[in-house]
Amino acid sequence: MLALSCPEIARDLLIFPGGLIPIRPDGKLSLAIKASKEALLAVQQKGGFSVYVVPIPAKDSEAISIVTAFFDDADEPLVIRTPLFGDENASVETVALLMTDEIDVYFLDELGWERMSYRCTVEDPGSYFMTNEEIRLAPFSKTNSTAILNILGAWFGLRTPEDDARAIKIRLREELWPTDQVILDVREGPNEYVGSDGFVMSELERGAARPGFHQERDIAALFRRFLASEQIILNPFKRGSDKEFADVVCGTGAHVLVIQAKDSPNTAQALARSIDRKRRTSESQLKDALSQVAGARRYMGSAEPVLLMCKDQDIDLYIAGREVIGLAVIKEIFPTQSAAIAEALQAHHALGQRLAILDFPGLSAFVHQFPHEDRFAAELNAYTDVMLAADSWIPAKTYLNERLLRGE
Repeated sequence: MLALSCPEIARDLLIFPGGLIPIRPDGKLSLAIKASKEALLAVQQKGGFSVYVVPIPAKDSEAISIVTAFFDDADEPLVIRTPLFGDENASVETVALLMTDEIDVYFLDELGWERMSYRCTVEDPGSYFMTNEEIRLAPFSKTNSTAILNILGAWFGLRTPEDDARAIKIRLREELWPTDQVILDVREGPNEYVGSDGFVMSELERGAARPGFHQERDIAALFRRFLASEQIILNPFKRGSDKEFADVVCGTGAHVLVIQAKDSPNTAQALARSIDRKRRTSESQLKDALSQVAGARRYMGSAEPVLLMCKDQDIDLYIAGREVIGLAVIKEIFPTQSAAIAEALQAHHALGQRLAILDFPGLSAFVHQFPHEDRFAAELNAYTDVMLAADSWIPAKTYLNERLLRGE
């Protein structure tokens, strides 16, 4: 496990926002993949994943980049789009790894916990690498990066069965570290917040009994990257009531985040559900989260302070002129939910209320890109404002990639 054998690499991967990155544990060129728990479970259940080598039009020829697919669904798998550039060492090393017969792959979730690691076989049944003598990578530029990301998304959406057949197959072969594990995190830093148990026990596979229980603690741990322990409250209740006020409350100098989170089981059975059922689940999660945000706002009213209780401790939450942002976090958002999300944002805007809607990967991406108190909240508002103007949902990672490429 990297945290034990190569702690410096593990620390670097904690702040890596996600995707594929070559690493050198003990000097050996290997691959780290940081992805959602759903993608990692798909790898475990399917015994591997696929890499599509995609031709990218260039001035006098064509270059290549890749899409990595984790097949929770045969037609619409979870994917990572990776632009490759000839003047970036990480891109060159990624290509070198994909052209070998064997690689070591380390799989980490969005919190940076290593969930599994395998020595893998690389099977190339006829990808671009096999059919072309010359492999070219585009030079890096912000324009190239944006264009390549768009091309990869469009190409993958129109891929054919022949493309699937030609994709590189990365097969799990032997464990580098036991995968049948439970992570017990007893570190003071990530587990210091109001309402914490002082530790977290976490598994990749999460059953139907308490999926939200784990997600709420994941959210608190994400915010501990830039908020002090006293700024985060987990599962506060309305004082004198058995009704929960919110899943997580975060206070900054200028904002109060009232967070309602919804998750689903991360199991083989849940993974195998149809896309249609996953969409319906997501729609239900969004509806429930928005209802709970509204309930929290009603309880807050105009009272000062807001009277809360957490683990038998009375808490007086002073708004004191700070802007309240309701944040609904659900497991996954589908493009078909765009109209419902736009409608919810417009309704809250008409009432003068701030609302943000993210899936968990989107929240993780925001935390990684803006790990600063009020900057984070202000950027959530900016994201919402863009969607209000477009009257449409924009995937968080698409929005953030564009911001990053503009240097903002």
